[in-house]
Amino acid sequence: METLSYNKNYANNSYSNKDVLSAFKETSQKNLAIHQGMSVKEISEIVSEKIIAVVKEQFEATKIQYETKGR
Repeated sequence: METLSYNKNYANNSYSNKDVLSAFKETSQKNLAIHQGMSVKEISEIVSEKIIAVVKEQFEATKIQYETKGR
């Protein structure tokens, strides 16, 4: 269930205002800060993005270690 907020300070952080083609960009321009008044969906997307970034970093580090041991 989404909430409707009339707080203008947080209206600019809505994901509905983002570029449609941003999914094809190499770098994310999403705001990764959680603010009061955000919906559960917006918060879960931010948390998911942060978790995915950590997993990617760990994967790259493991990949480099594996490649250096194989030589």
